[in-house]
Amino acid sequence: MKKYIKKIIITIILIVLSIIFAIYSKNYINQNIHIYNDNNIPTDIENSENNLELVEATVTKVVDGDTIWVNINGNQEKVRFIGVNCPEYTTKIEPYGKEATEYTTNELLGKTIYLQKDISETDDYDRLLRYVWLEKVDNINEENVKQYLFNAKLVLNGYAQSNYYKPDISLQKYLEKFENEAKANHLGMWE
Repeated sequence: MKKYIKKIIITIILIVLSIIFAIYSKNYINQNIHIYNDNNIPTDIENSENNLELVEATVTKVVDGDTIWVNINGNQEKVRFIGVNCPEYTTKIEPYGKEATEYTTNELLGKTIYLQKDISETDDYDRLLRYVWLEKVDNINEENVKQYLFNAKLVLNGYAQSNYYKPDISLQKYLEKFENEAKANHLGMWE
């Protein structure tokens, strides 16, 4: 009789664990699955009317091609652009680093920008991780990204590579596509 009760208890435990696993798996899949359109952009991003949370800031200093200082409501914050990597032009000098830094300086210094957070607040160096918009946009689509997202402009013009920095990858497919365009057109570092 004890063996029979033990088998029933083990069976019930296995069933409960299976149910918990199934629920967790379904939630994980629903949060991480994307359907891609013909341009290899997730359709949930392409068609989103996401009420973007954009924070207005003024660029006060350029560190290099992908890092700036901004003023947000009287506070100075260092910002690292999400999804891109420019050649270095600080303590280490890399080919095309000067050009990338000059481009960012010419395009952003002293100007009003709009910062968008992805998942992470800061990186290991306590820099804000942000997408940098040149204009306020209402939704994310390829046209808006190409025209108004500075991170994308860096890649499109060959001043930066598209780089995945998980978990902040919601616009990475655009950046990856634009890097391929810059390479095909032999722009910037891809000459």
